[in-house]
Amino acid sequence: MLYEFCRLFILFIVYSFIGYVSELIYCSIQFKKIVLNRGFFIGPYLPIYGVCCIMMTFFLEKYNNDLVALFIMSIVLCSITEFVTSYILEKIYKVRWWDYSNMKFNFEGRICLLNSCLFGVGGVALIHFINPTVYPILDMLPKTLLIIIGLILVVIFLTDLSISVKTLHEIKIQSDEYSDHDATEEIKFLVRKNISKGSFLITRLLNAFPSIGGKNKMKLISLKKFTNEIRKKIKQNSKAKNKIFNKDKK
Repeated sequence: MLYEFCRLFILFIVYSFIGYVSELIYCSIQFKKIVLNRGFFIGPYLPIYGVCCIMMTFFLEKYNNDLVALFIMSIVLCSITEFVTSYILEKIYKVRWWDYSNMKFNFEGRICLLNSCLFGVGGVALIHFINPTVYPILDMLPKTLLIIIGLILVVIFLTDLSISVKTLHEIKIQSDEYSDHDATEEIKFLVRKNISKGSFLITRLLNAFPSIGGKNKMKLISLKKFTNEIRKKIKQNSKAKNKIFNKDKK
C-alpha cells in the first residue's frame, strides 16, 4: 500500500514538473521573453498538470488504441479541471490568476480552444510516450528506495504547500484591506512577521502570473511596494539600535 502510494506520488511530481517546464516554454513564446517561474508553489512543479495526468492515466488508458477519442477525452477532462480550478481560486482569493479573454474561442476567460487542444496533444503524448518511458524507470528502482524518495517528496511538497497557501491567504487579507497607500496594524504585523518570505513570494506571484487582472494586480503591486518600505524601515531601525548599543558599550 505504501509502495503504491509513493509510486503514484512520484508520478504526480514528475507530471507536475513536465507541466511546469511546458508552461515556461509556452509562456516564454507567448510573452516574447524568458519566463522563469509559473504557479503558486516555490518548487518547479504545477500540481494541476499532475492531477490532470493522473486522471488521464486512470480514466483514459482504455482509449489507448483510439487516438481521436483519446485526444477528445483529454480535452474534455483537462478543460473541466482548468475551469473548475480557475473558478475556485477566484472565489477564494478574489483574483483571476490567468485570463484567456484575449484568446479566440474562450469560455469566460478561464479556458480557451488553443490550450484545450494542447491538453489533447498532451494526453496523447502521456499515454503513448511519457508513461511507457517513466514506468520502466520507476520499476527499476528497489522498493525501499522508491518509498524513501516518495516520502521525501511528500514532505517537501506539503511544506511548500503550507507556505504557499499561508502566503496566498495573507495576500488575500492584505489586498482586501490595503488601499490608498495606507495599511492597518494587522497588515503591518503580518508583513513584519513574514517580511523575508512574503516579499519574495509576492514578487514571484506577480512574475508567475503576468496576466492578473488590473485592480487585482495593482493591489499586489501596492502590497509589494509596502513590504519593501517596511523592510527599509526595519533595517534603518536595526542600524540605529546597533549604533546606540555600540556607543553605550564604549
